Amino acid sequence: MSANSTYTPGNFTTVATPLQRSVSDASIASATFVTIVLVLTIVGNSLVCFSVYYFPRLRRPTNFLIVSLAVSDLLVGSLSLPFRIAQTVNHDKWPASLGRAGCQYWIWIDMLCCGASILNLTGISFDRLLAVKWPLTYRENMTSKRAALVIIFVWVYAFLFACLSFVKWGGKETIDSVPQCSIKAKIYITILACAAFFFPLAILIFNYTLVLKIAIQHARAVQKDRDAIAVNFLPEQDNANEETSGIASSPGSSTRAISIGKRSCEPLTEQKPRRSSGLHIMKQLKATKTLAIVVGVFILSWFPFFVIFLTFQYCPECFGNERIPAPVKTALLIVFVSVLPVSNSAANPIIYTCFNKEFRTAFLRVLYKISRRSDAKFLSKSNGYTDTFSSYA
Repeated sequence: MSANSTYTPGNFTTVATPLQRSVSDASIASATFVTIVLVLTIVGNSLVCFSVYYFPRLRRPTNFLIVSLAVSDLLVGSLSLPFRIAQTVNHDKWPASLGRAGCQYWIWIDMLCCGASILNLTGISFDRLLAVKWPLTYRENMTSKRAALVIIFVWVYAFLFACLSFVKWGGKETIDSVPQCSIKAKIYITILACAAFFFPLAILIFNYTLVLKIAIQHARAVQKDRDAIAVNFLPEQDNANEETSGIASSPGSSTRAISIGKRSCEPLTEQKPRRSSGLHIMKQLKATKTLAIVVGVFILSWFPFFVIFLTFQYCPECFGNERIPAPVKTALLIVFVSVLPVSNSAANPIIYTCFNKEFRTAFLRVLYKISRRSDAKFLSKSNGYTDTFSSYA
């Protein structure tokens, strides 16, 4: 990292460093990697949007927030990463043909999209908390209108912080396009990192901690119910055995109670609301599991970067060669600055495919819809999908 405390966008992913690549092969390899990520980002997040659009079953408040997250990643892939590729193939120097205005636009769109990503995840965490903590009233509390209000707030908040990049902080220009497109305002970088990353991240972690606590409590309650059923549910025997075992029954009643000794279960009809609530919570927890993986990948991708980024702003000497060997520094920058943050925008659709059956099936159906005109035999040999897709032809 350079002594001028610069920030270069591209998904918050390039910090100016003295370890500049001088070999063209390295620039080509880096540009190739970013290009692959760009394609995966656009294709994957487009599938997410089309899936929710095509299939009414997926049109739920949670998935509207997921679409908002996909849109932010889609904009990163289509509007931000191309500028990163342009700078990379130009030996990590900002192309003069794009000028300072192009640099300003790149930073603005990058701030907007990346800020929206973390804020969308925060909104999703509130949705998951409502779904798990109050499962029976979730649909009343989290309506489509309220989800839309959350999405509007997310994008307005991200838009305002992105526009702060136009402000001259400390009386100096915030943007510098020579030699790299970068931000050199220490105050703005600090405010941005705290308000647009660490603060939402704290809320995110707090909400999912509560969700995890509820999940553990529910798992214990389910296990307790199973144990009670295993002990209490015995086959009916003759009256003598019933008296001996302590089983009491009322032949004329439809709400028979089963008891052993002094322990008794509630009437079976009174258990239905509880079982309904339990099943609903289990369904919500399955959806929460996938979204928790999304959050975990996001934290893994971005938290090390921001720690490195902010540490350098206030302690540039901490990254001196006398403290960190050059090979170690290079490895840290490659993994936590160049690779993980760039890859995050393409990761979410892959997670949905691996861990969410609804989205996995929807992705396949969307691909089938798109390709059926050009290839009538598409997926005809897929295991178990021919009958499913035939109804959508």
